[in-house]
Amino acid sequence: MIALGIDPGLAVTGFAVVEALPEGNQAHDWGCIKTARELPNPKRLGLIYQQVCKLITQWSPGLIVIEEAFVDPKYPRAALQLGEVRGSVSVAAHNMEVEVLEIKPSEVKRALTGKGLAPKEEVQLAVSRVLRLADQPTSHHATDAMALALTGLSRKGLLYHL
Repeated sequence: MIALGIDPGLAVTGFAVVEALPEGNQAHDWGCIKTARELPNPKRLGLIYQQVCKLITQWSPGLIVIEEAFVDPKYPRAALQLGEVRGSVSVAAHNMEVEVLEIKPSEVKRALTGKGLAPKEEVQLAVSRVLRLADQPTSHHATDAMALALTGLSRKGLLYHL
């Protein structure tokens, strides 16, 4: 099965396409969907929606794994924006009939490193090890999306090696 991991953000949304295979897990594609700050939010959300739809069309994932919203009371506006991005991704998945699985960041970290509060560098090393990546992704958004996809596949009982 192929999973599309999504690390949502209005300015930068990380994505990763990961496949669970008996001979080892494989990352097919990863990167970031970036939106310009000067654009109005509806336009930015539309761009994210369109790019997620393109990824779904290109890779035909059986599962989209998205990070649950983390809300810091100091930044209520950021929480609202994150909710809007998650909504855009969820609507794209619904319209294209792909199952969505939401996972807390601490659960992803725990699944890959054994620690729910692991730093991003530890998650990056774990992702690189599990996927046997020669080059680590340069964006932590893409790495987080890979970690989400791996954890989602594992939760579904489809991951062969975590």
